[in-house]
Amino acid sequence: MLRSVISLLSMLVLSIASIPAESALAKDNPNIQKIAPGDPAMAKAHEKSIRELGGFLQKLHNPPAGTENYSIKLGFTDKGKGVVLTTDQTAPDVEFMWVYQIEASGDDFTALLGDRPEYIHNIKQGDRVEFKRSDIFDWLYVENGKIKGNYTACPLLLAGPKEQLEQYREVYGIVCD
Repeated sequence: MLRSVISLLSMLVLSIASIPAESALAKDNPNIQKIAPGDPAMAKAHEKSIRELGGFLQKLHNPPAGTENYSIKLGFTDKGKGVVLTTDQTAPDVEFMWVYQIEASGDDFTALLGDRPEYIHNIKQGDRVEFKRSDIFDWLYVENGKIKGNYTACPLLLAGPKEQLEQYREVYGIVCD
């Protein structure tokens, strides 16, 4: 069974504020939202994040004033005693999680895993992760208190109550097409 998983708490980048989201969350863990394999809205969000990745990376390398909390979302799956990264949202047993404290050298990156894995076992929160530009699924940063990027949050929010979407739009500046 595919377990494409997105952490809503991580989406909020270090919890800028706390808004209840109970009705949009998975039942087994109140911080996890499961997305169906190959979800068209998630595919569209991923495509948008990749189209705009160059601008994000420019800001990451030379952060403008008022920006902070640069983070990247990666898809992890267990393999042997390690993990493999994937951007294939139809691959089995993928858990999407955020990394932060990003260091870049060309198209090679290292960062710290910000989430606590729920389904994969060969990595833990705080581990250093090595990845390439081609492994990036989504990205975000905070500019003057508002989230920029994080396009994969929209399929999650659109699946929940309309009031929740409006709260996230107002508080975090997340705009869903």
